[in-house]
Amino acid sequence: MSRPIIAIGGTYDQAPPTSAFPTLRRIFTNEGYVAKLEKSGASVLLIPHTKTDIDTLISHCDGLLLPGGPDIEPSLYNKERHPSCGKSDIESDIFQIALYHAAKRKGIPILGICRGCQLINVAEGGTLFQDYMMREQHDIVHPDLEHFDQVSHPVTIQENTKLASILGSGEVGVNSLHHQCIDEVAPAFQCTARSSDGCIEAIENTSENWILGVQWHPESMEDEMLPLFKAFVDAAMG
Repeated sequence: MSRPIIAIGGTYDQAPPTSAFPTLRRIFTNEGYVAKLEKSGASVLLIPHTKTDIDTLISHCDGLLLPGGPDIEPSLYNKERHPSCGKSDIESDIFQIALYHAAKRKGIPILGICRGCQLINVAEGGTLFQDYMMREQHDIVHPDLEHFDQVSHPVTIQENTKLASILGSGEVGVNSLHHQCIDEVAPAFQCTARSSDGCIEAIENTSENWILGVQWHPESMEDEMLPLFKAFVDAAMG
């Protein structure tokens, strides 16, 4: 059986001053996404920000991964920019939202990681906290950057959910690299995991489509998170 093709929505990054093209942006993704997907049996295709026919691009793919990245433009979820909101790229946000909707129309599985989880929520009509400190309760330091590949805190996964069928219900240890987080969950989606301070750590749609988002970075952890990628790839195989 051929390996399913998983598309990753590329993220813009400014080229460093030492580059031969310091004024140009680059499309990139972290190698952890590719490594985990390939280990789970997929072939990976990085899709750049483009103005060509997105539906045509997605027609060649069996699944879509929306990765981590910069903060999402607040106007896309009808909020004024707060000083704690970081730099965003609205063109990339709009492109990746269009990519999400194209994948959803095709009915292929979609996995969102960190910013990708937030992007799914925004694309479906949900909102974000522009910084986790804006939440009423914020006992955990969520941007625990020093431990990017280690467990930072536990999350509790809700029973009888897609996520529970993959990682089990109850407490699971995760890393934590985000400063923004979900506020209002989008219609037709549900929260499937929370941290002890109540922060939403995972969402999934309530229909039959395989659409799931996690707030942590499973690609940076060891193989305890590999079942998430394997379930995603299995779903892409149909």
